[in-house]
Amino acid sequence: MNFTVGDYYTAKTYKESGFNFPDGEYKLKIIRDGFPESPVNHEDELVIAEEKWLEGLEGSDQYKTDLEGNWYYFEFPINDEGIDYMWVPESVVVEVFE
Repeated sequence: MNFTVGDYYTAKTYKESGFNFPDGEYKLKIIRDGFPESPVNHEDELVIAEEKWLEGLEGSDQYKTDLEGNWYYFEFPINDEGIDYMWVPESVVVEVFE
């Protein structure tokens, strides 16, 4: 699946993907080659992305793949978890949105 900036994508359920994303449509805002070097909206967004997706993978092949692969910046649907935007690595995007 090719992802296009500006398009909307619907997340699979936790049961389908293994990831717990709120229901609704996600707007893809940015695609970066490799882990982003500077924040877009909030200073701590890259810290959150690193903790959420890379923590615990250090030293593994998956860590290197995720760190150097594409990262997708999604605008989240309105949700009760308070997440407006988030950087997500390609490996997770493929599982959640394809």
